[in-house]
Amino acid sequence: TSFPRHKVKEIKGDDRVESITIEPLDSGQIKSLSVQGVFIEVGLVPNSEFAASLVKLNQADEVVVDCGNHTNILGLFAAGDVSSVPEKQIIIAAGEGAKATLTAHQYLLRSR
Repeated sequence: TSFPRHKVKEIKGDDRVESITIEPLDSGQIKSLSVQGVFIEVGLVPNSEFAASLVKLNQADEVVVDCGNHTNILGLFAAGDVSSVPEKQIIIAAGEGAKATLTAHQYLLRSR
């Protein structure tokens, strides 16, 4: 079960997780739930302010990139959670960074 827009107030258990206490962000209705595990996902706000005047951003303020990590500016590439690639995971961001580096390298070789 997923509880978006909630914060975890407490995780209880002796040798393992047995229950959690959560609170919705928009009201004070605290509730306790019996659970066997907890996965916490922190919200994401792309740190794109510095690039807003340079590149195209989407409605989520992510830098818009194509499949080669090109932005709308020739020779400018973006990768990681700031980019418009939909999956926001460390392994995806690392792979996108490697891909952007290779694409930039090819761009520089062709620009000679």
